[in-house]
Amino acid sequence: MRFRPYRRAVQIAFFALMFVIPVLNMLEIYSITGTYYALQVGGLGVSDPAAILQTIFASRDLTPPILSALLFPVLVALILGRVWCGWMCPYHLLSDTAFRLRTLFRAKALGRHGKETPSLPGALKANLCRYIFLLAGSAAAGAAGIPVLNFVNAPGILSTEAMILVRQHTLSVEFGFIAAIFLVELVFLPRFWCRLFCPTGTCLSLVRAPFTLRIRARAKSPKAPCCTENACSAACPMGLAPYREGADLLCTNCARCIDACGEGRDAPAIRFAGFSLL
Repeated sequence: MRFRPYRRAVQIAFFALMFVIPVLNMLEIYSITGTYYALQVGGLGVSDPAAILQTIFASRDLTPPILSALLFPVLVALILGRVWCGWMCPYHLLSDTAFRLRTLFRAKALGRHGKETPSLPGALKANLCRYIFLLAGSAAAGAAGIPVLNFVNAPGILSTEAMILVRQHTLSVEFGFIAAIFLVELVFLPRFWCRLFCPTGTCLSLVRAPFTLRIRARAKSPKAPCCTENACSAACPMGLAPYREGADLLCTNCARCIDACGEGRDAPAIRFAGFSLL
């Protein structure tokens, strides 16, 4: 099974939803309201875990409404892992676009073809960087009494900018942040934001159980790449070696590695494991 067409369809649907919500609200249809910071779907409230964490630090209180807003994203992450990042996040779609454009431009400029592997710190340093960033931002939110990480939360900013664009036909100054990190990924550091800083992805990576969906090699203790081309590592947007690092907290369950190692094979060397229904 190839996951790419399904993942891309879901990504595009969630990207389009940012614009659909304000259009529906302007038509006085309020079955779904809000942005990706906090959505209200019927009677269900769904909030960004990073925004909730900052609220807890700022208010120093944990109320039932706060807990209920966390219920849905935590439940999804507990079962399916970081599918928000790999399959739904609107900025991840832009990051994919920046990576494809970077690869295309470099291939034309240098006369070489093929995919480029992100030149970023290893998994341990990357995880350390993003958890320090999350804790520092949450502490700053507690000290300032405002959700400071929301000013650098790419999916929330994109959703807010989509609402402003639909309602006011303009963009706010915060769009400059999105443009800046997109440009950095395009020119200097591919996929650096999702890998090193994103507070939402960092929070979701902490929600893990033995049954949570994850990437696993068919071999029990793989020490070498699952294929001579090491296609899964080349395909991983987080710079992991999926045949041995599929359970790393950086993994977004995007399934690119499964697609890469499964081409032309009946039984790919890596697969999804954990959630039994999949």
